[in-house]
Amino acid sequence: MKKIFYFLFVMLIAMNLHSCDDWTEMETKNFEPEPLSEEYYAALREYKKSDHPLAFGWFGSWSPQGAASLYYSLKSIPDSVDIVSIWGSYGSLTQFQKDDLKYVQEVLGTRVTFTLFSHNMANLPGNFENIPENIPKAAKAIADSIHKYGYDGIDFDHECTSKDLLYKEENMTALLKEMRKLLGPDKLIIVDGFVELISEEGWKYADYAVSQAYGASSATRLKQRFDWIKEHIGPERYIVTENFESWAANGGVTFRDPERGEMPSLLGMAYWNPAEGRKGGLGTFHMEYEFSNNYKYLRQAIQIMNPAKK
Repeated sequence: MKKIFYFLFVMLIAMNLHSCDDWTEMETKNFEPEPLSEEYYAALREYKKSDHPLAFGWFGSWSPQGAASLYYSLKSIPDSVDIVSIWGSYGSLTQFQKDDLKYVQEVLGTRVTFTLFSHNMANLPGNFENIPENIPKAAKAIADSIHKYGYDGIDFDHECTSKDLLYKEENMTALLKEMRKLLGPDKLIIVDGFVELISEEGWKYADYAVSQAYGASSATRLKQRFDWIKEHIGPERYIVTENFESWAANGGVTFRDPERGEMPSLLGMAYWNPAEGRKGGLGTFHMEYEFSNNYKYLRQAIQIMNPAKK
C-alpha cells in the first residue's frame, strides 16, 4: 500500500508542476488528455478511498454534446478532485455525457452528484403539490433520477426563506430521512447553503455540510461558520467553499493568515482547520471557471491539504 501511495503522490506532483499550452486556452479543437498508466489510475482510486480532506466543486458547464473544448467535459477537472456536483441540467443525459460520467467515476474514482434547490416542491422532480405529505414522493423521484443516470448521490442547496416549505426543520428532516432510506448508506447526501438550518436529526442522514464561505478573508470568518453547526456534526464532515464565479482569476479574495501572511482565500481555506479537528475539505463554485488557468488554485489547495510525499 505504501508503494501505491508513493507512486500516486509522485504522479500528482508531476501533474501539478507540468504545464501544457493546450490547457491554458479554451481551444477550438476537440482533444482528450493523454492517458496515464493503469497503475496510476489504480493508485488514484485507492487514494480517493482513503481518509483525507476532500476536494469538492460545482461544475456548471457540462455540455450535452462532444464540444470543441475540454472545458465542457468532466474530464477537464483535476484527477485528484473527489466529488463534483452538477450545477444545472442533470437529466436526459446524452451518450456523450453518459460516457463522460462513467469515465470519471470508474477510471478516476470521482464521485458525481447533482444539485437541487431544497426550497419547495417546485424545485424538486415531479409535479407534486407543495405540502409535507408529498415529501416521500419527491424523495422517490430524486432517488429514481440518481439510480437512472448512475449518479453517486444528491446535493441539496438549502437557501430557503421562512416562507418555504422545506425551511421548517421537520420537513427538511423528513426529506433527508426519506432520501437515506431510498439511497442506502453508500450514496452521498450533501447539504450546502444554510447548513445551520438542518436539525440534529437531519444530520444523521446527511454526509457533508458544505459551507458557502464566499469571500472569507480570515480564519475567524471560517471559525464563525463552523461554530454555527459544530454541535451537530464533527469537523471531518465540514467542507468550506469559495466563489470562483466571482474570483477564479485570483483564487478568491485576500486571506490574511496570522502565520503565513496574505494569500488567496482558497489557499487560506486549505491551510485552515477548526480547533476541533481536521476539516472535511474544500471546494469551489463554478470550478470550471478556472479551466483557462489549468485549475491552478484548486490544484495548489489540494496539495496543501494532501501534500505529495517525496
